[in-house]
Amino acid sequence: MDLSKLDFGELEKYVQDKQVTDINFNGHHLWIDHLVKGRFLVEDFQNISFINQLCSRIANMANLPFNASNCVVETETHDLRISILHHSVCSLGNSLSIRKTPAIQRLNDKLLIKQKMAPLAILKMLKNCVKKKYNIMISGLPGAGKTEFLKYLMENISPFERVITIEDTMEIRYGAIHPKRDCVMLKVSDQFTYEHAIKASLRQRPDWILLSEVRGKEVVSLMQCISAGTKLISTIHAPKASQIPERMLQIYPNNYSFNENLRKMIYETIDIGIHLESYHDSKGIHRFIKEIVSFSLNEKNNPIVSVLYDKQDASVIDIQKFLELSRSLEEKDDMD
Repeated sequence: MDLSKLDFGELEKYVQDKQVTDINFNGHHLWIDHLVKGRFLVEDFQNISFINQLCSRIANMANLPFNASNCVVETETHDLRISILHHSVCSLGNSLSIRKTPAIQRLNDKLLIKQKMAPLAILKMLKNCVKKKYNIMISGLPGAGKTEFLKYLMENISPFERVITIEDTMEIRYGAIHPKRDCVMLKVSDQFTYEHAIKASLRQRPDWILLSEVRGKEVVSLMQCISAGTKLISTIHAPKASQIPERMLQIYPNNYSFNENLRKMIYETIDIGIHLESYHDSKGIHRFIKEIVSFSLNEKNNPIVSVLYDKQDASVIDIQKFLELSRSLEEKDDMD
């Protein structure tokens, strides 16, 4: 689908605005997600007929039927993911959702410090965790900024290491952001699932797998992959960082939730958990690191979680645990 041939009309300014991440029309109202302003309603937008025409044009350009019998259109351009629902299933009218997925690196140290994402010492430690090849899981609710933070961390992967990205919509864009690095970007589908992609990756000699989200039975193949030595940065829906292993157990097939050996393998394999949260106020959207933990097994081979950082008491950063983590990173680097 050629973006240059698609006229977004009154939505064009939002499509072009680099600070806008999402454009959503629910049949009556237009809502915009902005990196600085947060989520807001476009009060003066009333051109419903234009949106309906746009939905039809998008379906036609994607060569997809759009009617009561074919009420869902899913398509994408190089930089946009587009979802449309027909008015036959939406009480307010056609629903249009546009997610922007540009190949850009939005976050950097200066911006994160300005936005009070976390203290600089915390950011430096997390970047060092990537440089020392720790397996990292990022948790949080939708909109917390998990994918953008994954992209921030991936900047610290060595340019000499091979990276495979796996996602259903191209948002990580590692290969596009770093065109001279060794990267394979895999896109899953009904025929080529996450599970297939992870298994195929094993034969591609990856140093890293960047997985957009751990959400289902692909967790089995993923654990097999990283247990064999491939490094991981991924995201997951979990209420807090310390619950990441339990969430991974919950989505394991065949009710493995009470499998203690599997639990121990997860605690031994996943090194760092990061939990992101966000909130809106009159000044816009605020995203921050709520919690950072490390996972390990103690001397009795029992799973333990160590809290390295908790924003609720940001004045108390466990310096001793960070020093211990730094030493373990150095030891891990020496072994590698």
